[in-house]
Amino acid sequence: MQRYRIRWTKEGRVRFVSARDLSSVWERALRRADLPIAYSEGFSPHAKVSFPDALPVGVSSTGEYAELTFAAPIVPDRDLAALSAALPEGMDITTYVEVPDGAPKLARMLRATLWELEWPPVDADELTALLSTRGRQLLAAEHAEVIRRRPNGDRIVDVRPALLTLAVGTRHDPRGARTVLRAVLRNDGPTVRPTDLQTALATDVVSGPDRDPDVAPPALTTRVAQGEPVDGGLREALSGEVAPLVLDVDAEAA
Repeated sequence: MQRYRIRWTKEGRVRFVSARDLSSVWERALRRADLPIAYSEGFSPHAKVSFPDALPVGVSSTGEYAELTFAAPIVPDRDLAALSAALPEGMDITTYVEVPDGAPKLARMLRATLWELEWPPVDADELTALLSTRGRQLLAAEHAEVIRRRPNGDRIVDVRPALLTLAVGTRHDPRGARTVLRAVLRNDGPTVRPTDLQTALATDVVSGPDRDPDVAPPALTTRVAQGEPVDGGLREALSGEVAPLVLDVDAEAA
C-alpha cells in the first residue's frame, strides 16, 4: 500500500459542503479518477481517506489536509492531478508528499492554524485602526473570555491561551480597501475558533465576556494553512514554506 498526504483547498460554493458529506465527495472523485484507493474491512467498507479535523460550514480554506491510502502504487504527478480535476470546483490539490514508514501522525504536524478574517470595503481605515488597537489589547491580556452561544447552552471560552500572534492590515485591490486580520491559533488544547477570536476583538477585551459587540462579523473567514508556528507566520506542514502573518506586496505575490 502507498500513503500520500495532501493539502487541498475548499473555496467558493464548496465551502458550504458539510464535513458529513465530505467523504462522499472524495469517494465519487476517486471513482471518477479511477484510482486504486484502499477500503476498510467490515460490514460497511469505506475509502481510506482521513481528515485531521473538520472545517466549519461556510468557512473558506487554502489549508485543508487529508491522508489517502492506495491499494496499489500510483504515479502521483499524473494520478493526483487527475483526482484534483475530478473534485468539484473550488476543491483543488495543491501539495502532496508520500508518507514514509514510521512518519508521525498527520495531526501531530498540524500544531497551529493561520486564519484570515476579511471585512467588506466599508470604513476600512477606521476599522483597521480599531482592530489594531483591540489586537494589541488582546495580546497584552492574560485572559480574554467570550460567550460561545449554542442551542444546547452557552459556554464561556478563554481565547487568549490559544492565540499566538495576530496582525491587522488593509488590502487594496479593484474591489476597494478591505480590512484583513491574520492570526495564528494553537490547535492543541481547548478548541478556539475564528468566531471566538472575532467576538473577542469585537469589543474592548478588558470589559469581560458579557459585553455588546461594536464590530460586525467578517465577510469571509479563511483557513490559510496549518503547521508549525514560527516568527513571522506559520511553517506549512507539507511544503515547509512559511505563510506570512503580515501581508505586503511581495508576500501576496509569492
